[in-house]
Amino acid sequence: EEMATEVKAGQTVPESFLKKQKRCEEWDLAQKQELEAAKKKNTENRKLIFNRAKQYAQEYSEK
Repeated sequence: EEMATEVKAGQTVPESFLKKQKRCEEWDLAQKQELEAAKKKNTENRKLIFNRAKQYAQEYSEK
């Protein structure tokens, strides 16, 4: 356990735990970014669909 980190009380934290914690944090960040991107994409799609429906309604009312 030469690659362990010292904690305040003199306990050691295994390197594998630290790696797992870091990997988990990176995964959470990636998930958060994907969620934000999906929300932005959905917002754009909703606007596009709304505008298409609005245009269709205008064309229909003109006929």
